[in-house]
Amino acid sequence: MMKSKRRVTTAQEIQHRFVWMLVIVTLTMGMAIVGTVGYQLVKQSEQSSVELMASLKRSIIDDKPDWQRWRKNSSINTKNTFVRVYNSKIGEAPATFYSPNTKKFIKAKHYQMPIFSAVAYTPRYGFTYYRSGSRLGIQSEIWLSLSPITTVLLSVIGVVLVIMFLTIILGWAYVRLAAKHITEPLASLNVAAREQSQTQTIKAALPVPNQPSEVTELANSFNDLLAAINEHAVQEREFISNAAHELRTPIAAIRGHVRLIERRGTEHPEIIPKSVQFIDEESTRMQKLVNSLLTLSRADRGTLTLAYFDLAEAINETVEEERAVLQQPIQVVGEDAAIVFGNAESVQQILTALIDNAGKYSPEDHPITVALGTTDRTAEIRVQDLGLGVADADKTHIFERFYRVDSARTRQIGGTGLGLAIVAQLVKLNHATIKVVDNQPQGSQFVLTFRDKTANGKSS
Repeated sequence: MMKSKRRVTTAQEIQHRFVWMLVIVTLTMGMAIVGTVGYQLVKQSEQSSVELMASLKRSIIDDKPDWQRWRKNSSINTKNTFVRVYNSKIGEAPATFYSPNTKKFIKAKHYQMPIFSAVAYTPRYGFTYYRSGSRLGIQSEIWLSLSPITTVLLSVIGVVLVIMFLTIILGWAYVRLAAKHITEPLASLNVAAREQSQTQTIKAALPVPNQPSEVTELANSFNDLLAAINEHAVQEREFISNAAHELRTPIAAIRGHVRLIERRGTEHPEIIPKSVQFIDEESTRMQKLVNSLLTLSRADRGTLTLAYFDLAEAINETVEEERAVLQQPIQVVGEDAAIVFGNAESVQQILTALIDNAGKYSPEDHPITVALGTTDRTAEIRVQDLGLGVADADKTHIFERFYRVDSARTRQIGGTGLGLAIVAQLVKLNHATIKVVDNQPQGSQFVLTFRDKTANGKSS
């Protein structure tokens, strides 16, 4: 069974990553410092060996090295330096000369360094630097002790290790405090969000920290989301309440007439046709309401297949159908063609609802006008009536579900209160906009605007 991955906080993740980076950087710098110092010390030893070799050549008298003179004339300490001189001049017997303790040193076991071949480690003698040279048949070999250099290098390594350790410890402490400080607003935001998630009522706004800017933007986004959720929750409760109220009225009326028929139908059969007619009317009203609810539900969840179509053609087809239904005369004015990007069937449904709405609130002898206008990038439909009009206070709510203008006549007109809500949702699915403005000299006009327009069927 696989073990679940341990969850870490943002602060822990920041600490982990920065501490590892700090360790890597510190180790790299330490190795670079030690390597540079060691290299320079080795180069310095190489120069010292060159000077010792030169002074050794000057100390050879009668083809024999004068060790006392060599050590006396050398500017470098030769106490731990080992020399072997081999004389192979023509006409003389070969001879080898050793400085004090050199034979014993040569017999010891030597370990050569992989990078610097001239450097070797010899137990009890430490590190040495080897150099050789020949002049006039005399070959000289020098093993220069690196003990002073090793001491310096070890001191440097010790100091670097101490500095590295302190840097890592102090850096870790600083990164921990900084990570905690940086993520504290995020942690508090998380706590507030968790508390809000357990609240069953309206969600309150989350605290918005000033820094860092990303958390500020995140908190503002959360608050915008909460505001939308709260608004949706309020609308949903209102929708359920309004739907229940709209359904309860016809149901109560139907049940009342059913009881009336049950109690008095036998004795007074003349009431049955009237009650049946009333039940039929109320059930038809309920059917319309349920159908509107289903249409609105599908519009809320659905998407439309959009394509380019002729808006003028859709207007003419819809108006012809509405002329057979409404008493008011309907006239079409404006452009003869306008190609827009949308769904033709849903646009006709929008126009039908707007024209029906205009017919409800207009006298029978007042015309309804459907005007089509275009600009370089937009196409606009205006459905105008000369009816009651819409008050300014109602214009911002006219597309809400079950919202009705508060007047005696509008209550008598009837309807489900969902027609314009369905229109608003279909307009949104068509990526268009709709608004209501006053008409002159009276009445209202609904303005439907399409932003994606083409000229002569070609994309603009």
